[in-house]
Amino acid sequence: MAVEWESILQQLKLPLARPVHPRGVIWVGAGLLLTVISILAAWHTAALFLGLTVLFYICFRDPARVPPQAHDIALAPADGIVTQIDRAPWPADMGQEGEAERIVIRPRFYDVHVLRAPVPAALTLAQHIAGQWGSDVFTKSAPGNERTVLVLKLGDGRTVGIEVIGGAVPERVRLSARAGDVLAIGQPLGYAAWGGEVRLYFSSTAEIIAQRGQRMVAGETPVAALQISSAF
Repeated sequence: MAVEWESILQQLKLPLARPVHPRGVIWVGAGLLLTVISILAAWHTAALFLGLTVLFYICFRDPARVPPQAHDIALAPADGIVTQIDRAPWPADMGQEGEAERIVIRPRFYDVHVLRAPVPAALTLAQHIAGQWGSDVFTKSAPGNERTVLVLKLGDGRTVGIEVIGGAVPERVRLSARAGDVLAIGQPLGYAAWGGEVRLYFSSTAEIIAQRGQRMVAGETPVAALQISSAF
């Protein structure tokens, strides 16, 4: 448990004044407003509103990330812990046949929730499937869960896929990138608030270097060696 708290504190270490994702400004601002009102009105809910404001800040903060100076690697698209590395069929939405090398990352509530491009590539598909109330938050493969699928094409034609799985609360994944965009490695794609699961798919030519249980930092931690073409 001590290790867990140490990890949380490391995530929130000074300076605390980190940028907030534009979408989070609404939530953090609302929390601050309610906190101030409750203090001025001497409500007993001031501590509750302050706690919600801190939670919103944690979930929507957006610190700068610096990708490593390498041209043949793929980086983590999300913060979190690698829970699974295996071979799995490509999601049907991605239009690929056969199996892919898959890395599953599970973000935690105190992780940064901004998604980033794992490779320099053209974004050919950005499809969002809205979630339904009543989905099983603990079963990430539940058919009613919110899901977002992104397909990225490398300069040599290979495909890298990202599948973001939500949970019980719908409308949690918001994309800023659009199909047709040419992405730089580490470029923000949007955010997946309140946790979820991020699945990264590579062709069989990729050499996975991430390890199960490893902590990922989006836009900074290498996960695979690809020998990426410099076309993008």
